[in-house]
Formats: sequence, structure tokens, C-alpha cells
Amino acid sequence: MSEPRVEPRTTIHLLDGFGLDHDRTRVHVLPGARKLLALLALRETPVSRAVVAAVLWPEATARRAAACLRSTLWRLAVPGAPLVETADDTLRLGAGVEVDFRHACRLADSVAVAGRVPDARAVALLNADLLPGWDHPWLSAEQEWWREARLRALEVLGERFRCAGDRHRAHQAAQAAVRSDPLRESAHRTLVELHLAEGNPAQALRQYTAYRVRLRSELGLEPSPEIHRLVRPLLEKR
Repeated sequence: MSEPRVEPRTTIHLLDGFGLDHDRTRVHVLPGARKLLALLALRETPVSRAVVAAVLWPEATARRAAACLRSTLWRLAVPGAPLVETADDTLRLGAGVEVDFRHACRLADSVAVAGRVPDARAVALLNADLLPGWDHPWLSAEQEWWREARLRALEVLGERFRCAGDRHRAHQAAQAAVRSDPLRESAHRTLVELHLAEGNPAQALRQYTAYRVRLRSELGLEPSPEIHRLVRPLLEKR
């Protein structure tokens, strides 16, 4: 009896940089094709050819942009796995193509559901930027939305882990949020609380002081009374 045939797996990576893997092998993709795949990977529904051409080649004439799109589509060929499907003058990502960003978005949404057990890679996925270094008008809104969404999810994760007594993963989530946004007080507050709960007052005070110095230096502001109250007993002993 023959073994069931395993279909090749194709994955587009948008987190921490663009990548295309087919059957566990990294595939080289030309810059123009990368932008096309990234644009379609960010859309859950079909996009018209005219819109894709205008978005990706905004400085070209409509005819020239359409020609660039046709050329790019011709170059996108992976054996046994259609990367782009066409229908009724629209384009969409192939049905069998996976996208890491879509998985990360579902994860960020699921974090808000009480009682859900986070994915083992939750913190790593939520710590990743969307196509860092890419500076395109059609992408900037998605990048900013993802930054805020993942920071909120990391904070929820940190609090959930802390309440569950999993201080190690709570630290990971809060530190990831701080690295992404060094001026985000709620993440610093979580770290201060964790250090205090673990009996590390010196580390808690260092965390607070580093945040206070940076906040003053960059924005000329003071930490909120809420985070100050956490370390007030330590400051009074100095």
C-alpha cells in the first residue's frame, strides 16, 4: 500500500523580513516580486490588477504599470505551487500558500480571549516587526497597526503569565514590549512588579530609574504616580 502523498508546503514570511520557503527550501525572489507577494499576503480578499499595478508602480503610466505587473507575474513560478491565482481580472495569493503574518494576527486576536493557552511561539511572533526596513506608502498603515496590536497582545500575555505564576514567560513578554517601545510605561510597570514579586528590589529600582531617565531625556516627562507608588518605599530608604 502506497504512502499518502505529502504536498509541498509554501510559506511567505513577512515578520522580521521577507522570505519565501517552498518545501523547506528558501527561494530567491526578485525585489519587484517580493512587493507583489507581500501586498497580496496582506490582503485576505482578491485585489484587482489595476489596483495592484497602481499601488506597486505609482510613478508609471497605467499601461507601463500593467506591463510591469505582467512581467512580475511571469517570473513568479514555483513548481507545483501557484503563488498567485487570477480570476475575473483580480489577483490573490494561492490557496495553499501560508503567511506567517496571518498566523501572528490570529494569535494576537486569540490572546484577548480569557482562558486561551498561548501558542508556544507566542512571544517570538509578537516580538517581530512587519517587514522592517520597507518604506512604502501602501505598507506604513499596516506596519503601525501591527506594532500597536502586538504591543497590546504582549502586555496582555505578560499580565496573564504573571497572574498564573509563570514569571519567566511574563518577563519575556514584558521585555519584548519594552524593546519594541522603550517609553511604554505599562510594560515597564509590569517588569517592576515582577522584580518586586521575586524579591529583587534593586532590579526593580534600576528598571524604574532607567525608564524615568529615558522619559525625561526624550519627552521631558515624569513617570506616572502609579508606577512611582511601586518604588516609593525603595526610594524613601535611600
